[in-house]
This record gives sequence, structure tokens and C-alpha cells, in this order.
Amino acid sequence: MPHGKSSNARRRDVRRAVPRPTPRWLEIVRQREVAWAALYVLCLSLIGAAIAVTAHNRPAYYLNQLVSEPVVARVSFEAIDTEATDRNRDYAQRDVPPVFIHNKDLYTNIQEQVLGLLSIPETPYEELTPDYAESTRLTPSGYELLSRYANGTDPDGLTPKRWTERTESMLQRLFNKPILDPQQYQDVVDSLGQVHAVHPKPYEGTEAEDLYTERVLIPIDNEDLIQRRLVSEVIIDFQPELRDTVLATIQRHLAPTYYLNEDLTAERKKAAFESAEIEKATYQPDDVLVNSGVRLTNDELLLIHAEQDAFEAQKPLARWWMTWLGAAGLMAILGTGVWAYVFAYHTKIRRNPMRGLALTTMLLLCQGIAVLLVGIWPQIAIGAVTFSTLLGAIVFAIVYDQRFALAMGLMLTTLIVISLRLPMTAAIVMMVGVSVAVAQLSEVRSRSKLVSVGLWSGLSMGLATAVGGLAERSFDLPSMWNVPLLDIEVSAQWGLLGSDVVYTLLAGFVVGLLVQGILPTIEKLFHVTTAMTLKELNDASHPLLQRLAQESAGTYQHSLRIADMTEAAAEAIGADGLLCRVGSMYHDIGKINKPQYFIENQGGGPNKHNKLSPAMSLLIIVGHVKDGVEMAREYNLPQPVRHFIESHHGTTLVEYFYHAAKKQKEAEDKPAPSEFEFRYPGPKPQSKEAAIMLLCDGIEGAARAMDEPTAPRLEQLVHAMANKRLMDGQFDECNLTLRDLAKVEAAVTKTLCAVYHTRIKYPDGKKSDYGNAKATA
Repeated sequence: MPHGKSSNARRRDVRRAVPRPTPRWLEIVRQREVAWAALYVLCLSLIGAAIAVTAHNRPAYYLNQLVSEPVVARVSFEAIDTEATDRNRDYAQRDVPPVFIHNKDLYTNIQEQVLGLLSIPETPYEELTPDYAESTRLTPSGYELLSRYANGTDPDGLTPKRWTERTESMLQRLFNKPILDPQQYQDVVDSLGQVHAVHPKPYEGTEAEDLYTERVLIPIDNEDLIQRRLVSEVIIDFQPELRDTVLATIQRHLAPTYYLNEDLTAERKKAAFESAEIEKATYQPDDVLVNSGVRLTNDELLLIHAEQDAFEAQKPLARWWMTWLGAAGLMAILGTGVWAYVFAYHTKIRRNPMRGLALTTMLLLCQGIAVLLVGIWPQIAIGAVTFSTLLGAIVFAIVYDQRFALAMGLMLTTLIVISLRLPMTAAIVMMVGVSVAVAQLSEVRSRSKLVSVGLWSGLSMGLATAVGGLAERSFDLPSMWNVPLLDIEVSAQWGLLGSDVVYTLLAGFVVGLLVQGILPTIEKLFHVTTAMTLKELNDASHPLLQRLAQESAGTYQHSLRIADMTEAAAEAIGADGLLCRVGSMYHDIGKINKPQYFIENQGGGPNKHNKLSPAMSLLIIVGHVKDGVEMAREYNLPQPVRHFIESHHGTTLVEYFYHAAKKQKEAEDKPAPSEFEFRYPGPKPQSKEAAIMLLCDGIEGAARAMDEPTAPRLEQLVHAMANKRLMDGQFDECNLTLRDLAKVEAAVTKTLCAVYHTRIKYPDGKKSDYGNAKATA
């Protein structure tokens, strides 16, 4: 056997030397675009699941809701027995006596009047008028006694101080027996029969507030009882000669001694209400909490919430995790579907991570808005979910296209239906609104367009809501509903159906108004430009176009011709003709800074480049692209229009100055310059519209330089220029196909032939009338 390795060993060495092929799935996973997509699917799964679980834990009931099916307890739980608790609170409130506060004005007035009797002796008794003496019931003996009090030197101690003490003592006893207003007295008698009265001057060692029963209280209109009580109080402190005088003084000014203090009474009743014993009731599984056909009151709503809390508290932790994982799994499936669609049809989103972030954020935002609105106003649930779905679909239609908006509207509908556990009819209503709205949004050329879209979407959703309501609602429940303004009663189910129709109508209209208001923000956030904005930019009165027309008239005319060419070409392949026209009008604004260095502005005069080297001329020519981008930023032109400015030459060769530099180097016997040095810096066009702009820009200049621009020669020129740009790789980064390029050539040729059409050549001398007529024709 010969020495050396065996055939098996050699084969093993070969296998080690040859690298193993990477599995196809691993190559896909390692792609940057797939990694970003997986990250956004994960975000949608986690955040979307959190929103959905939050919505699931919310009881699907609200105040005054008509319950179409009985609400049954799922677990054993305790809840407040509202009926028994209300009884306890009612009893506690009724056991609180009303609080009366003394009549301060009356106390002060009687005190001043009685003390003022001491001023009577200042006038001799004989000089007192008979009427006064009669009204005060003052006798000569009483007058003499008052004089002794007023004198202050009486040996028996009858002094002003003594008179004041007797007056205070009398008032203290008078206010110790409340005299009430008749109506307030009757209210006390009819209710508890007791009052709390706050005395102005309680006895030493006693509280100011005391409890008085009905037998002590006196109404002010009971004159006999008041007379007896006053007499009993006056007798104690005043001598017989003065009793009638003091009594008459008090009677002249007497009023209720106490009045009801409503604020203090209400405060004490509230405290009693809050401190009353709370009764609880135990409910078992399958107990009916609320019967069908009932409108939910606040107490019934609290009972349902108590059952929901008990159910969540008794749920095992594993069950909660299962619910959360299930929601996350559903969201992951939806997210995968979204990104599968993006990978299949929208490379623009797939290649740009920020667009992917905006898409994910918009989906989660609409989901969150729907859950939040339903949580705050559950009675307008159908309006809330249609509002959120329609908002997302309209934004997607404006930012991207109708097909993408329709797909994302379906995904968003599914996302919200899963989050809120909505019935199929709600999903159908949402999709009807999305379809009608997206169908109208091929472009937005006016602000009224968005309002019209919202209005028609609302009408279509209202019709779908009515049809779905007829199919699923039970109209034989006993509860009734009063129609506003008409003052008639109908079945509550008819009323609720009518309300849902109105809510969907309003949802569509409000979305239209809202998107109209935030449209500039949408354009900035997503870097898109609507037809409405493009129409505003296409206005000849725009400051930048006015500068171009005044300072670079030749460039302005050049831009007008290209605008006609690009618009026709774009419409031929189904691209955005308006965007092409606006981009064409602004593509050469950088020439405003140095207009005389461009041949269309020289007007047949001397060429300034004759005195410059090819390299210097190249810097000036190429610099108009950079200058144009800076001016576009200064005037806040949108990004799609700026792209026309920066890419309208792509990376093409500046042929005239390249050949001039090449001849110069040959004359100097030096190496020829590199083509790379004489090319525009780019970028290349990224869209069909920008590619059309690049092609038409070169064609227009070449056609203008032709001596005899006949139709065959123009057609040949267009075809040659298109092939030249194609072979130069200028269309490599846009989605322009060869079929599109052929249509563009035909449209551009047709436009050029219309511009450079042949005219009748008249002979020298005076034209005939026939010739004038033909020329006019």
C-alpha cells in the first residue's frame, strides 16, 4: 500500500478547507431590515398587549346603560348593601337635631332698651308726655325707683351697675327658653321635636350649646305663653314698681330669640351620614346582580365593579400571565402580518427604520386613543373606535398610498377589536368607514377635501351601524327612552341605536376636521407633501419663484418648459404629475446666486466661462445644486421638492468642461483628468418623479441647442438621451422600469414636438392677405 493519506482523510481535509454555506434562514435573520422589523414587532406585541389587558380589566358597563342580558356573579364576594346602608344613613341624619343660633340683634336691642330706661329720670316726671308714660307703663313710684338706680348713691345699693346686672340676669334666663319662628317651630315639632341651641351667655360651668325638647320651645305667635314666661323672668330681678315698665319695653321689641343655622345643621347631618354603619351583603356565584332590561343606576354599577374587583383578586397569577401572553401573542401575529405586507409592497418603509418607528407608533397611538376614549365615555364606544380607526387610515392614505392605507386600516380594526372585545358588527362598521375614506384619498388638492372625506365616511358608517343594529339588537325589552326635543317615548333599544348612528356620523366629521387641522404636522413628521401643499408652492406669486423670474429670467423659462415635459411624462406612467411640475419649477433655484454663469441667462452676450479655467467653471456649475438646497431649506420647501433640487443632475458628467479640461491637459502634455472629478456629487434620483426630472432637464437643453428640431430628430434625441442616462446608471436607485422609460420617452417627445412645431416660412417682401390669414390661423 503506498504511503500517504487515504482518500477519506483527503476528503475530510477538503471539507475543512471549503467553508460551509450559510443557511438561507440565517442570512435572512442577519439582514439589518429584518432586525429592525423584529424589534418593531416586539414593541407592538408588548405595548399593544399592555393596552389590551388594561382594556380587558375594565367592566363593560356604564351609568344609565340598558342591560340587554342579566349580569351574573362569577365568584363569591362581599359588597355594600346599599338599601340597608342607606337606611342607616337616613336614620343617622334624622337623629341629628337642628342647630339654632341666638338672635344677636335681638339680644343687643333688648339690652340697650332696658339699660336705656335709666335715662328717663333726666327728665322730670311732670314733663313726660301722657302717651310716653302710658306706653312705658311708668308710674310715679317706678319713676322714683329708676331715679334711685340712675343716681348711683342709693344707700340700698340701687346703682347703675346693679341695674345692669339685673338686666343681664333677666336676658340670660329669657334666652334659656327658645322662642322660635312659627314655621321653624312647626318643622321641629313635625320632625324630631328637639333642637340644639347655642346660648349667648351660658351659666358658669355649663356648655353654651344645650339640647331643648319640644315642651320648652315656644312659637313667637303664642302670645299668652310668652306673656307668662316674660312675667316669670321679670319678677325675679325687678321690683314690682318697675316690672310693668321692663315688661312693656321687652314686648315692644320681642322677636324669635333663636334662628335655624342651616349650614351648621347640614354639616352635622353630613358627619352623621358618613359615620353611619355600612351594611354588607354576601353574593354567591351565579347570583343575578342586575336583571335584563334595566337601566344601570350608580348603586348597581358599584355592585358590578365590586364583583369585577373580586374576580380579578381571586384570579391566580398564572391566569393573569396566560391572559397577558395570549394578548401579546395576538399582537405579535398582527405585527408580523403588518411587516410581511411592508416587506412585500413597501420597500421605502422597510429600508428606513424611522418610517418603521412612525408606523408602529401610529398603530399603537390609535389603539391607545380608542381604549382611552371608551374608558372615559363608554356610552360612545362605537364613535370612539370608528374615530381612532378612521384617523389612522386617513393618515396612512395621505402619507403613503391607498392600498397601504386599506391594509393598515384592516390591521388597525383587528387590533382595536381584540383590545376591546368588540362584536363583529363593530368591525364591519369600522372597515366600511376605512374603505370609503381611503377610496376618496387618491390625492388631497384642497382643505375641503378632508372634510368631505370625513362626512361621507361618517354617513357610510352610520348606515352600516343602523343595519348592524337591526340585525343584532333585541327591540322587545321593556325599558323606554324619551326622544329629546320630540317628547315621545320609544323602545330604549331604538334610542340607543339612534345614538350609535349619530356617534359614528360625528366621528367621521370630527376626524375630517382634525386631520385638516394637523395636516402640516403630518407632512413634517412623515416627510410627505400633499397635493394641496404642492398647489400652494406652484403659485407664481411664491417669493422664491418671483426671485427666479426677476433675477434669472432664462432659468425661469427653462423651468416652465421642463415642468410641462415632466408633468406629461409622469401622468403617462401613473406617477405624481403635480409633484413633477413643482419640483421642475424649483430645481434650478440655485442659479439665482450667479445667473450670468449659465447660458440661458446670458442673452447672447459674452460667456463668463471664457475667462475661467475648466476646474473653476466646474465649481460654479456644480455649486448651483448646493446653493439650491440651502435656499430650499431657507424657504422651508418640503423634502420631496428638495430632492428634485439635489438629484436633478444625479452623478452625471459635466461634459462640456470635462472635454475642455481634457483638451487643456493634452495641450500641456499632461495626463487627462478623471471623469470622476467632473461629475455632479449626486445623489441619484430615488423616485420615478425625480428620475423623470433628471432626464427632461438634459433633453430640454439639448433640444434648445438643435438647429432644426423636427419631430424625427426630437424623437431620436429623446431616445438617445434616455439610453445614455440609463447606461450611466442614473436610474439604478429608483423604481423606474424599462416599460415606464418607453412611455416617458413617448410623452416627452410629444411635448417637445408641440413646443418646437414647424412654422410656415414666408418669402421676403410683403406678405399676401392669404399668407396673413394662414399665419393667423
